[in-house]
Amino acid sequence: MQETVPPGRALNHPAIDIRLVIHGPELIDSGKIADIVDALRALGPLRVLAGGTMARVAALDKHLTFVDTSQNIHTSDALNRVLDKEVLVLANCGKTSETGRVFGQIVSSRVRRSVIHVERPGLIDGSVILWRGADGDTSRDVQYVARNLSDRLSLKLVKKHKRGLSVEQTDEVVTRHIYGARPGEPLLVQGMVVGTVVDEDVAVIVQRGRIVDIAGVAMKAHGLEKIGNIDLSTVYVKTGHLRASNEACIQRSMVPARPLQRGSVTFVNHRADETLESVNETTICAITVGDDTTSICGDILSRAGIPIVGITDGDGDGLYTGACEVEGSRVLRLGNASDDDIGFLLEQSGEFDDEDYTLATVIEIVTSFLRETGVEFDSILRTKNDLD
Repeated sequence: MQETVPPGRALNHPAIDIRLVIHGPELIDSGKIADIVDALRALGPLRVLAGGTMARVAALDKHLTFVDTSQNIHTSDALNRVLDKEVLVLANCGKTSETGRVFGQIVSSRVRRSVIHVERPGLIDGSVILWRGADGDTSRDVQYVARNLSDRLSLKLVKKHKRGLSVEQTDEVVTRHIYGARPGEPLLVQGMVVGTVVDEDVAVIVQRGRIVDIAGVAMKAHGLEKIGNIDLSTVYVKTGHLRASNEACIQRSMVPARPLQRGSVTFVNHRADETLESVNETTICAITVGDDTTSICGDILSRAGIPIVGITDGDGDGLYTGACEVEGSRVLRLGNASDDDIGFLLEQSGEFDDEDYTLATVIEIVTSFLRETGVEFDSILRTKNDLD
């Protein structure tokens, strides 16, 4: 049950219903979200929603009970689920003011209503951007909330008309420049890693809806294969790690498994954003496919004491490293096969169609399947001794 943030009342203005959507974990991990919440609480009833898996996990870690973490929802979808009377506020902390502005531009263009965008609060280049929608020029409440946030957070207020992201197009070739990229960072398109940044000047080049080149990036063909047709003016592109500021990513720790002896098995195959929805109170473990997926899922599921059996092949991009894991988890490192191929075959095999397994039985079934398929692998058992 979501806890309602107690409303306050600003002087000389009626209470305003507000919906705040927090994108990403940065503002939660840093504690800066508290200043935004306090400022909005003074204006009226406030509902708060986490946009994206990492924001949900960060809110759970910080025990922010006033944040609705019950839904796996993208930021723009969260903004679109607003009540007619609510004023929309988006909170984000991009790597740079430019990347943050571009993100706000993309998200706000998908929402009919005006969006008040708080970007990089507490930093010298932070701002409050009012992306004007159909109600932006006439709504007294929208204008009031934007000005109040600007004053309370000591951020400049910028008013902009919403529009789609500008891209360069020549004949059938479309180019989009990516700002704020740093060499060594992974580049993600639609949540899929497509390469590693090697130059600060990065541009994604698309022909007939398909990525044909990415300037400034050492491309990862395997990642590109998984991406279908895209629209460069709206597709979500990100550089960097998923939760770089998470303290749990600095010091890995072990968490005891919950006291469940038998149960069902779930698969998480390269879709770590679906981790929380994939498990329930009867899940004995999750079989995770992919190096980064295994790291992310292991950490997310440690909050529920659910172990994992990871299938990896060593081609991870380090999106999420050094996080928590549940004792008893097993990571299988394949030596002569792709985790994609083996994960698909295992999921389709019907080996886990029942709902009554022990963790030991799951590990035995998976390792036997690998041997019978002729796959060489190393098996790593996760215990507290790993940290000694």
